[in-house]
Amino acid sequence: MPKAIIVGGGIAGLASGIAFADVGWDVAVLERAPRIEPLGAALSLWPNACAAMSSIGVLSAVSAGGAPITAMQLATRDGKTILQRTISDQAMMSTRASLQDALLTALGSERVRLDCKVDHIANNRIELAGGETMTCDLVVDPGGIRALSGAKSIPSYAGYGGVLALSGKADGVELKGLAAEYWGRDERFGVFELPENRRYWFYMRSQSAETAMPSLAMCRKAAEGWPESVAQAIAATREDALIPFAIHAKPPPKALNADGILQVGDAAHAMEPNLGQGACQALEDAAALQVIVPNVTLEKIAAEYDRMRLKRAKMFVRESAQARYGAHGPKTIQTIFRAALRTIPTSITERRMQGMHTMPDYLASVR
Repeated sequence: MPKAIIVGGGIAGLASGIAFADVGWDVAVLERAPRIEPLGAALSLWPNACAAMSSIGVLSAVSAGGAPITAMQLATRDGKTILQRTISDQAMMSTRASLQDALLTALGSERVRLDCKVDHIANNRIELAGGETMTCDLVVDPGGIRALSGAKSIPSYAGYGGVLALSGKADGVELKGLAAEYWGRDERFGVFELPENRRYWFYMRSQSAETAMPSLAMCRKAAEGWPESVAQAIAATREDALIPFAIHAKPPPKALNADGILQVGDAAHAMEPNLGQGACQALEDAAALQVIVPNVTLEKIAAEYDRMRLKRAKMFVRESAQARYGAHGPKTIQTIFRAALRTIPTSITERRMQGMHTMPDYLASVR
């Protein structure tokens, strides 16, 4: 039985572990933390992510704790629509904890080794901090934007950051599946629905990397004059629920492997969060590997993975970076970007969004 060692137990690592285990590989996931805890608050799982979750067998479990997304909207701070789209295929908001729990259950906790710090990785070889060496047929690195196998590519600060949070039960009307993002000048809010009328929300603003992140009171002040759903989400949030973040990303990848080590998730394609596709693309990585691994020889897995995933991954990294100009960057560019979104024919926008939100048929494209 071939063996894969996966160096990290986040979403990309657990999903990839399921993909290999499902096709008969021996799998070991090495996680440096003493327990698996969610980092972040919630995730938008668009139709392509739902298709990927269906492929690896976790869609039902995640859906049970998620809230459907039935429409998406980009609008100005005064609520004027820039772009709006009905989501006809299944999509949802899920807490990161719910998704990780579903993935861990599907993988099996016996395949995860906690409190396991990895010092060095190479093709077929892992060196642990305590001196132990492990060997395998394939090393998979889902180690995030600062993954061990990605040391040659330095992440850069994108010029903006802020806070995100999960609220308690919000006052006011339900959002009825609307995923909304509102753009001001050099700042934006996003508001998304969770079960029991809770909210996932964020506040981003252009700022230097050294600037202190906003407090809840500052968010409340910044939200004055924005759509009421923003204020309602903030009002239902505790101060200690705020999670600060500063956006870093890498350029589009030239490959999804490094010296024979497969990279998945942010290790492969660390992107800005402007299309809501970070977790979605990590899940697509797993869905692709699930069909590649049993259908090609071990020596061809990396090349086939690049052939099937690289072009799409590069597109998301590139377009996620471009999308920042809706609210960040030179004022003139912001104005042009918004005007372009408003004037592009609906048929073109719909075709483009449909392409992003549809997972390719990876099985049909295996050579």
